[in-house]
This record gives sequence, C-alpha cells and structure tokens, in this order.
Amino acid sequence: MNVLFMSSEFFPFAKTGGLADVSEAIALNLVKKGINVAACLPYYNQVQKQNLRMTGKILKMEIEISRECVKIFEDKKNIAKELKFFDILPYKYKGVNIYFFKNDYLFNREFIYGLADKDYEDNLLRFSLFCQVSLAFFKDNNIKFDIIHANDWQTSLIPIFSKFKFRLPSKILLTIHNLGYQGIFPKEQFPCTGINSSLFNPEGLEYFDKINLLKGGIEFSDTVNTVSKKYSAEIQTEEFGFGLSGVLKNKEKIYGVLNGIDYDEWNPEMDKYINKNYSAKNFKTGKKSCKRDLLNIFFGKEKSKTLIDKPLLGIVSRLEDQKGFDIFIKIISRLVEKGCIIAVLGEGGRGIEDEFKKIAETYPGEFAVKIIYDNPTAHKMEAGSDFLIMPSKYEPCGQSQMYGMKYGTIPIVRATGGLDDTIISYDGSNINIATGFKFYKFDASELEKVISIAVGIYYNDKKTLNSIITNAMNLNLSWDKRIDDYISLYNDMLNIKH
Repeated sequence: MNVLFMSSEFFPFAKTGGLADVSEAIALNLVKKGINVAACLPYYNQVQKQNLRMTGKILKMEIEISRECVKIFEDKKNIAKELKFFDILPYKYKGVNIYFFKNDYLFNREFIYGLADKDYEDNLLRFSLFCQVSLAFFKDNNIKFDIIHANDWQTSLIPIFSKFKFRLPSKILLTIHNLGYQGIFPKEQFPCTGINSSLFNPEGLEYFDKINLLKGGIEFSDTVNTVSKKYSAEIQTEEFGFGLSGVLKNKEKIYGVLNGIDYDEWNPEMDKYINKNYSAKNFKTGKKSCKRDLLNIFFGKEKSKTLIDKPLLGIVSRLEDQKGFDIFIKIISRLVEKGCIIAVLGEGGRGIEDEFKKIAETYPGEFAVKIIYDNPTAHKMEAGSDFLIMPSKYEPCGQSQMYGMKYGTIPIVRATGGLDDTIISYDGSNINIATGFKFYKFDASELEKVISIAVGIYYNDKKTLNSIITNAMNLNLSWDKRIDDYISLYNDMLNIKH
C-alpha cells in the first residue's frame, strides 16, 4: 500500500502543537508496518534553520497563478512571479519520503501561521498552493498513491484538487484534529484557491457567505475521522459542532481513531530528562525524587523542602479558553486553602497568561507559572506532579493525560472527547481498574469537588492512590494498536479484506 500523508506540521521539522507529533507518529508507525509512506511539508523558515542535507535531487516546478488572485494582493510587487516557482526538496526521514515544497515568499517567515494572535492575511493562498503544487508534482512524475491522508483545514483542499482538478484515483481520508479551527476566509479570496468558482456553494466551500476549507474537505473526502471515538460523536452535536454538525451528520460515518503516545520518548523507565528513572514496580521513590526536582525548579530549593508532602497539581497545556482554565482560575484560592501546590507550564492566550501571572504574585509559595513550552520541563512535569489538571471544555484527544498516566501522575479531567475515552474514573468501588478522576458538567464547583476527592485520597488513603497509579502506569496507550486501526480504515476505504 502506498500512502501520501499531507500535513502542515511534522515533527521534528515544523511544529506549533500536537499535530506535528501525531503526523510524525502516524507516518513512522505506518512504515514499521511495511507501508510505503511519503509526506509533504512546506519548507518553512523553521525547516531552513535546521540545515538539512537533502537526500535526493532538488527539482523545480512552475505553476500558473490567476490574475484574479494576483489582484487581491496587487500591492505586493511581482507577486505573480514570486508565487509561480517552487523547489521540491526530497529528504529521507526514518523510512518516510519527505518532500519539502520551497517558495520563500509563501513560507520563509518567522512563524508558521501568523504573528502573535493574528494570522497571516494570505494563509488561504499559502496552503491552497501547497496542496495544489503537491498533487501536481506527483501527477507530473507519475507517482501514485492508494490513500491520500489529509489533516485539518490546511490540507482540506486535497480532496477537491484530487477529484476535480487532477482526477486522481486515490481514496482520500481527512482527519479532524480540532474542529474549532476550520480555515475560514473572505469570499473575495476565492480565486486564490485555484479551483472552479462553481464549488463556492452551500454543498461545497461556502459557509455563511465565507470560504470554509474544512467544510469543503468534509464534503468531498471519501472518509472522515477524528482522534477519539467520543469526539467523533460530539462533533455531530450543536454544542461541539462549531456550526458544522449538520455537514458531519451527512457523512455516512465519522470514525474515531484514538491517538497513541511514543513510549520511546515518554517513558519514566528511560526518560533522560527526569531526575530519577522508575517503573510501575518502584514508582514511590522515583516519583518523590522527580517531585522534589520539579518543586526546586518552580519554587526554589529552600521553599520546596516544606512542600514535598503536599499534593502537587500540574498543568502542561496551551493556555487557551478551550482548555477550561476560566473555571480553574475561579477555584485556585480555595485549592490553596486545602493545601494544594500548583505548577503551570504553557503558553497561549494573553488573557489567561496574565491571570496566571497575577495569581502567582498573590500566592508565591503555592502557585508558580512558566509561560513557555519547554520539552525537558514538560517531561519533569509529567513525572513530578501528583495530579494532572485538564478541565477542558472539549478535547479531541489530548496527550498530556496519556503521558501522565504512564508516569504515574493521575489525571483529573472533564469527561469529554479523548479524555473520556482514555480514563476510567475512580468511583469508590473500582479500585482495580480506575486510572484517574473525571467530572462531567463544565462548572467550577464540579471541578473543585473532584479535585477535593482526589486530594482527600492523597492525604488519607495511600492504598487506593497507589492502586490507581499502578493501574494507570500499566496501561498500553502506544501507537501499536492505533496504527492498526488506521490500516484497517485504509483497507476498508480500498475494499481490501482483512
């Protein structure tokens, strides 16, 4: 089987979030299963800085840009000339044939999608051309694929180009990693898509008189999946559908394939970043050593001596509204009164960042925040925290809770999306299978209630706590099973018996 993997992010070359990690994991694990995989990625500034030595001949392509598209950005001199030439840079990465598409005007920028909280105004043009040039290159070179696997709005034009422009026989799978991001643009930019204007209609790319790339991808892909079973059902409801629940219901079926985690990278038995390695058999001393190290980092060595026996609540996350921090902020003062210590690692929305900074100033000995995403510290957080707080409004899959369970850090989560799928909540009687704690209603008092239960067990019932930790650490959430689910989905699309 030959698979083309289309994504706007791919670790370790270009990353802003979890999409990059999942893209790499799927591609590499498909290769391990004997599948031929190619992947396309814009040659961003992030990639150029890595000074990669290409493993094949650099090829050139020229593409025609419509006058209507050029007029939209006519204040830019010579834009037509700058847009039409691409270099294709082949690179072999762990068995995956990576093709970088180089156009400095489009992709040689400091950031991938935009500056601060503002996206680049020509993102529609940038990612439309990325999709178009990728498929044109493979067609011109007679390189054929059984499956083209597109991801999120940035590559949602792939099924449209494939069916209407290049007439490819490939089956198209679209994976929705987060329905909250849809690629919505002014209808005046439609000429920059490079597709026929007849597709700007309610059955195509039109969405309340705007262009919606993800909507178009859903409409024209052969199959759609999300990154957890619960989320695949949630997005077909008005509450979680972000205006597309009706479109999604029209698909014959929306599949859910849960993400996995890489145990070569996230494993307390061999993790190079944590203070002491440990396993499910000897986690008590290992986790205490890692907790002491984490407290030293966030609160200083002198203060950490007085904190070691208190419950440490960790947050490793993008600091955005989706993650539910508005309700968490409301209860922080009461959590401090209960004896909780809180450490936060992440960056995101300025409003939440500022709120956390103020709280850190108010409770300097109990609450600390680092406004950055730092991979080594993230590993230390997963190992050194007692509990991991994830009160998300919605969560397509989530990976931090899976990392936490492997490290014996018990997740306290809202029962939504992948958080609900991956965690068995302790109910007082299921001590042999419970792996965390859940609350259901998105409400600050409900969150406080479940944290109080967990903290009470921390102080008063070490036997139950240790059982939950052991259950969690012994779970297998690796990509081995998940990649088999993707292969089964590919086979179903191709009508191959398995």
